[in-house]
Amino acid sequence: MLFSTFDLADRSVEELLADRRLLGNAAADEHGVPVDGRLAELEDLRAVGYRDLVLGRLIEGHGNAIALVSRCGTERQRTTANGEAAAGVLFGVWNTAPPDGVRIVAAGDAWLELGGRKTFCSGAGTVARALITARDPNGASQMLLVPMERVPVRIDRDSWDPLGMRESDSFAVDFTGVRLGSDAVIGDVGDYDRQPWFAAGAARFVAVQAGGVARLADELAAFAVRRSTGEDAVQMTRLGECVVAAHTAAQWVRACAEAWSAWDVDPAAESERRLRTTVDAARYAIERAALDVLERVERAVGARGLLAPEPFAAFVRDLRMYLRQPAPDLAISRVGRDAFEHACAE
Repeated sequence: MLFSTFDLADRSVEELLADRRLLGNAAADEHGVPVDGRLAELEDLRAVGYRDLVLGRLIEGHGNAIALVSRCGTERQRTTANGEAAAGVLFGVWNTAPPDGVRIVAAGDAWLELGGRKTFCSGAGTVARALITARDPNGASQMLLVPMERVPVRIDRDSWDPLGMRESDSFAVDFTGVRLGSDAVIGDVGDYDRQPWFAAGAARFVAVQAGGVARLADELAAFAVRRSTGEDAVQMTRLGECVVAAHTAAQWVRACAEAWSAWDVDPAAESERRLRTTVDAARYAIERAALDVLERVERAVGARGLLAPEPFAAFVRDLRMYLRQPAPDLAISRVGRDAFEHACAE
């Protein structure tokens, strides 16, 4: 297949999550930069997204957690996180919360106690190290790294009944009564939302989404071969449009990697502007490419193609759900604002 140059195809999600190489690739330096570089990180995520979007969601969260600990934590915390990832320990980031979000309700010299819960906790029950945000008594956001197998939490499995991405197990988790040592504190208050890292981090999920676009293009090509529709001009046009969209998505992933790498080398105002605008634009461009491909695939395969054993129904549901990331309109409006301000300055 055109895009199937990835080496993940024949193993189950469970086997891939147990792959120490896959998890260990997230190792990062003291600036949160992956040791193999930004392009390798995002291309790996695109490959994982091609294989399985649920797996991609878990691996991009894992990489985000490792980067945050490496950038904001102590040298000891960074070394421990990188070592555990290399040993096959799965990390995750759980930030979303309802009004009764997680709070630090009590604290001593060497401990703190939590109350409240998180929602959309992808990998709940599988993630071993959950990087969560909690509000301190002043209302400020503080990152905490929770060793899930060592604390008593309540997982609400009834809270996750989605259109797609069901196997991501993004349940609500109640942390009320959990006590942690002071070594669980990662960085300073407000570090989770610091820019440009917070906005740039969206490059990870767009890379996974780009892999999903490539997978659908390949699956549609295989479907056309099985159905012998090579002489159907309409079907070939749809397939051609999907191939172009997949290549476009891949180019945006590379653009994100280049902009992020440039900012890592020279964190000046102009490189930060380029980074944030590139990632915001990539969010829109890859969402648009994915929606276009989804429409063409659904038209091309029809109702029969959305039945088992064809792969389309499950993958379409997962991609449509995974595209629903926070504040897409705000992201593209920032691109417009940036263009407007540059025009005003000319």
